[in-house]
Amino acid sequence: MVTKIDEQTTTDPPDLGRSVRVVGRWEPVDASNTPHEKNKRGELGKPLFNWYFNRTPKDALSRISFPQSAADRRHTLQNAVTRAPKGSVNPEKVAVTDPKALTRHIKRVASFFGADVVGIAAVHPSMIYSGSRAPDDGTGAQEGGGGPKADSTEMAKKYPFAICLCTAWDYNLIQAHRHHIGDHAYHFSQAKLQLVYANVAAYIRELGYEAVQNRVQCMPAALAAGIGELGRNGMLITEKFGARVHLGDPILTNMPLIADTPLDIGVEDFCNVCRKCATTCPTNSIPMEGKVVHNGVEKYKINWETCYRLRAYVLDFWEVCLTCVTVCPYTKPNTWWRTMAVESLKRTPFALRPLTVRALKFLDDTFWGKVPRRRVRWLNYDSGILPVKKERTETNGAAAETHGEAPDPDSKVGYYYPLKENTRRFEIMRERASRTKGEVPKAGLARAVQAGAAVMPGADDAPSVRQGPAKNGH
Repeated sequence: MVTKIDEQTTTDPPDLGRSVRVVGRWEPVDASNTPHEKNKRGELGKPLFNWYFNRTPKDALSRISFPQSAADRRHTLQNAVTRAPKGSVNPEKVAVTDPKALTRHIKRVASFFGADVVGIAAVHPSMIYSGSRAPDDGTGAQEGGGGPKADSTEMAKKYPFAICLCTAWDYNLIQAHRHHIGDHAYHFSQAKLQLVYANVAAYIRELGYEAVQNRVQCMPAALAAGIGELGRNGMLITEKFGARVHLGDPILTNMPLIADTPLDIGVEDFCNVCRKCATTCPTNSIPMEGKVVHNGVEKYKINWETCYRLRAYVLDFWEVCLTCVTVCPYTKPNTWWRTMAVESLKRTPFALRPLTVRALKFLDDTFWGKVPRRRVRWLNYDSGILPVKKERTETNGAAAETHGEAPDPDSKVGYYYPLKENTRRFEIMRERASRTKGEVPKAGLARAVQAGAAVMPGADDAPSVRQGPAKNGH
């Protein structure tokens, strides 16, 4: 347990659990080089830039779910929360005589506000964003007002603790992965989490302590806080909800707390054997191979670019994939048999865990299947309706109706575009470009033929700007 940050704590590598190991020099991440920030500057190409800034969904529920999807941003909860002015710190600080009791109290308050998982991390300088700030506007990671960059070591000493919160996505809704049903589970959970964080930060300031956000990387902080372990799919896997949780920006605070320790629920052992997320990923962005060392950290490294780039071409069907979350054996209903399975793996000695994992994976494959295909009906949505990719014929680039009829009204099978797994879409696009230049990568083409890869139709003629209702109204 840690109650203060000293020189020894800031120089030693942090303990992030068994799923991630710091094996070299871990440099703070420059927030301006994260995917969304690169996209905001147009560095990832016109289709992705327009997907982020110029998309307007057809249905009203999607248009109030997320600011970038809104026809009028004033209709989104996240826009209201992020634009609300931050309050000042109460000058009458509440005296703390028992940090352990205060830690329990803060966790109960966060749960009351709506957090599903709460953890406290001891802050390490490497967790702090380079420049100490995630700008969220496509600019460099500098302090507000264009001031000098703050030193990460000093920031970690000033704010020794990070409060990490999660909200869980609805289990039944995320069964409709690669579908607008799953999008709503994702986006509205994100909006709820931002509201929870805002309430917790306001409460801390009213107690007389500082609370700042957009300064620390959420994943290493959550690992150190014992919220979960890092899976092969690059997602945080929690004990109660599996991978179906939303991480936000942890709250850095100078409030005297007690840090939690990393969690061990067997993710390290399960992911080494399972690979269900890798075999069902529609873009092959999740590695089948073992871990690699990236920025001094040994972990499973996903190809974020291929995962991210697909979104610009499938907006008619979904915005957030979630396939790797849905297929994960840890993502199951929170029932007694799931708890028993996780507990049995936790109590199994390390040497015997591979045998236990193979038995649990066999049961998962047998009863839940290897590819998630469950049909989900919710409100006026139905994932049992076959998605149809039609040619774009209108002058504004909009496609005709992109869903057909349900083949069988009583069927329990859902259809999730693209229907073929492991399309290797972007690798094939690179191979096409090479052939155009006269370079024929025979090995790559052979792999494409063997895998039976298919390019999604209509991808190369994506419109430069996606049209929809006006941004200032419907």
